[in-house]
Amino acid sequence: MKRLTGLLLAVMLVFSLSAALAQKIDCPVGGFSLVLPDHFVEEPYDQELDPELCFYWHGKKLAVQAYVSYQGEVAGSDLFQVLTGNEEEAGPVVINRMDMLYARTQVDSEICIMYTWMDRGNNVTLYFYYSADEPSVLKTVNSIMSSIAFDAGH
Repeated sequence: MKRLTGLLLAVMLVFSLSAALAQKIDCPVGGFSLVLPDHFVEEPYDQELDPELCFYWHGKKLAVQAYVSYQGEVAGSDLFQVLTGNEEEAGPVVINRMDMLYARTQVDSEICIMYTWMDRGNNVTLYFYYSADEPSVLKTVNSIMSSIAFDAGH
């Protein structure tokens, strides 16, 4: 019985530590929230200078920005993404039942991964920036994207 109690306490400790190692970030205007590792800190920004920026957070090796641009109620809410021609990968993806466009670019030693979708007339784009010398960061990007939750009204 002591073993079972000890095992249950150990499992509870693991789950409580993993919950403590994450923080939920909301972007109400974009209709979503996501979970970032707890070592991420919010970068201050001037909302008046960059009104479409919903949030800007960075960790040790990764920066995450969300932009929300109102496009109006376009017929069919056509999904679009602005590409530069430098993309190494691009195409449609579905994450947590949301249709998105994905693109990955590398300029010199910096990699940018973009996910874009439409929400209530808004074009929402998440940008992930990291150094090409840090390929392990991709695991964190995938974890963040799998944590994304959308408001019921999307």
